Amino acid sequence: MPQQPANTPPEVTPDDRPQRRREYSGAGSTLGVGALIILAVGVAIWWFEFRGDGAGSASEDGFGVVELAASENPTGKAPAAEPGRAAPNFHLRDLADGASTLTDYRGKWVLVNFWASWCGPCRSEVPDLQELTQRRPDDVVVLGVNQQETRDAAAKFAQEFDVTYPIVLDRSGEVSQAYRAQGLPVSYLVNPEGVIVKAYLGRVTDDDLDALEDEYLSP
Repeated sequence: MPQQPANTPPEVTPDDRPQRRREYSGAGSTLGVGALIILAVGVAIWWFEFRGDGAGSASEDGFGVVELAASENPTGKAPAAEPGRAAPNFHLRDLADGASTLTDYRGKWVLVNFWASWCGPCRSEVPDLQELTQRRPDDVVVLGVNQQETRDAAAKFAQEFDVTYPIVLDRSGEVSQAYRAQGLPVSYLVNPEGVIVKAYLGRVTDDDLDALEDEYLSP
């Protein structure tokens, strides 16, 4: 049998499937996995540092959306952010480091107003809301729900506009989500029995407040 010369390279068998996927994908794949791990860690750090004090602690501390007792729900249906349904109940910290629950205001009309200090229309409607509460203190409560800002930011806003109506802090955004308050401002008029009768998407206007008084509040 003839011998292969010593310097001849070994025979290479042709690949019968040259376009098949290779098993080894090289260093790029390893770097890609590493980048994904770093990204996941970064997202986790962001979540716990900047959202964790609200989102993670809402249930543990008892703040956020809370159960509405059946005896306090005259509709017989699950609470929902829409007219004709019981307003979702919530318990949130206020500016004085106390807390308020929506059901604390049973027996009065409540205008639940979702806002933030950076929101232009929110700023323009606040003087009108403040005037309403001063004009009809025995008939209606404006309950301002600050959306995901610090206590200092909310307090500075209240001081700037001489707000005297109660303000609570939805640090986690859980209550805003339950009320579908994605765009601000959003307000809901809740009757003395705790049922939503009207939703206001956007700035509450003077005409809205005049109609509210004429239709719902005692003369």
